[in-house]
Amino acid sequence: MKKILIIIFTVFVSFGSFALSTTAALDSATSAYKRGEFEKSVKVYETLLSEGMESATLYYNLGNSYFRLKNIPQAILNFERAKLLSPEDEDINFNLALASGFIVDKVNPIPEFFVYTWIKSVINLFTVNQWSVISLSLFIISLLLIITFLFSGKVSMRKMFFWLGILFFLVSVLSTVIALKSRSFIVNHNAAIVMQAVSTAKSSPNDNSTDLFIIHEGTKVTITEELDDWTEIKLADGSVGWIKSKDIEKI
Repeated sequence: MKKILIIIFTVFVSFGSFALSTTAALDSATSAYKRGEFEKSVKVYETLLSEGMESATLYYNLGNSYFRLKNIPQAILNFERAKLLSPEDEDINFNLALASGFIVDKVNPIPEFFVYTWIKSVINLFTVNQWSVISLSLFIISLLLIITFLFSGKVSMRKMFFWLGILFFLVSVLSTVIALKSRSFIVNHNAAIVMQAVSTAKSSPNDNSTDLFIIHEGTKVTITEELDDWTEIKLADGSVGWIKSKDIEKI
């Protein structure tokens, strides 16, 4: 028993120390950013990410630091990563649009099927964690309604609580599906940002193959296939070609 208490105390102290050091690092990065020391703030934020810390705010702040350093592809990459975690954040979307204005390539996207756009807008209403909380809350409410139904005396009240319980349960299941879909979109997405100033897309994964088109840093692409040191990418306008894998970084 004594050993268990020592282990619990050690874990608690370690966790507390880690939280304090993380807070101190974030404060240090914020102070450096306010003083205009953007290279220092980038270094601190990158260190926190390498240690496993991840949040929309962290990526957003890192993107702002890179933007101040005029490193547009890194700024866009981190704004996109922040957007994945918090799709409807106005500050993130505004700064992403601002940074995207510096991209050389002007790609006209193919219009999406309206149903797909509608589904994405519903998923993006909340973050994964928020959808999870909504789902759990609705499930608990549905259980309370069912219990109330079981102990209610009046027939009319029993019917009302029964159908409300069923309704809340079904909505909680739907919220769970959306949370899982949102999580899957974050983990399994295949989007990337071009990090090289100029990259030539080839007709096949070979240096001697035909040049198809040129893309520039900051352009967002979709990864469709990977082979050795080459990656097949697709632009928003439907153009497809092979580029060197080192030219892009996955969001």
